[in-house]
Amino acid sequence: MSLSERETALSVKSAPGNAQATALSPPGKRTEERRTEEKVRALLWRYNSEIIFGGSLEIKFTRNSSSLVSLSQHQGSGTLRLHELFCKAPTELLKDVIRLCFSNIDRAHARMLRSRIHDYIGANRHLAVATMSAPVYRRPQGSIYDLEEILKQVVREHVPERRLKNSRPAIGWSRQVTSKLMGKWIETPPMEKNVILINKLLDDARVPSYYLEFNVYHEILHDLFSISRARGRWIQHSVEFQKREKSFPHYARALEWEATELQKLVAFEHAAS
Repeated sequence: MSLSERETALSVKSAPGNAQATALSPPGKRTEERRTEEKVRALLWRYNSEIIFGGSLEIKFTRNSSSLVSLSQHQGSGTLRLHELFCKAPTELLKDVIRLCFSNIDRAHARMLRSRIHDYIGANRHLAVATMSAPVYRRPQGSIYDLEEILKQVVREHVPERRLKNSRPAIGWSRQVTSKLMGKWIETPPMEKNVILINKLLDDARVPSYYLEFNVYHEILHDLFSISRARGRWIQHSVEFQKREKSFPHYARALEWEATELQKLVAFEHAAS
């Protein structure tokens, strides 16, 4: 969920108006999307006294897995974007979405609503994953390092659970160099391989092989210990994940290089671009 958009909606009150604005419904909308939109608009009418949004409202259903709920406003109109999985959401959950996005509520109440929405998303992640398109990435053979060979080495030495080739995620270099995220694990729909993306920045002779191996190892651990939700929190690095990560032979050495040398590499890249 886009927190920045939600905070903007709370802090900038639009002029009072009818929240049950004219629908902008493309004729090709699926039946379940039309039904969900009708529910949402009925809820907007029900909570009209609490609504702080005025103007026309378009409701769009997306397959955006990074922002499953968002509200944008511009010059008296707005767009509420909901992931398709909300077409299967119970009415009570849709109420939470409406009140979070449109009502003038305090932070504590907003946190409670957001937590309930995230609980629903967590319980239905498979629905979001099933609609994701395949990530785009560069082939694993870089100018300095071959990620496929590094993955094979890491699996052979440290991850016996992925020794079968069909059980391993695909791997490749990112298309763009970034200054923060050095690696990323991407979950894909069933019957497709998950993907590990490694920052193209690290395809550099100044990067020690043990640091690259550590990044690949970290990401493949995500393939073993997938993200979960418990006690109202997303857990990306479980206790088991952290214990396994620290067992990497060059764990401390890799973190030390990252703390002392990585920003030098980033600064050089920025200066060269």
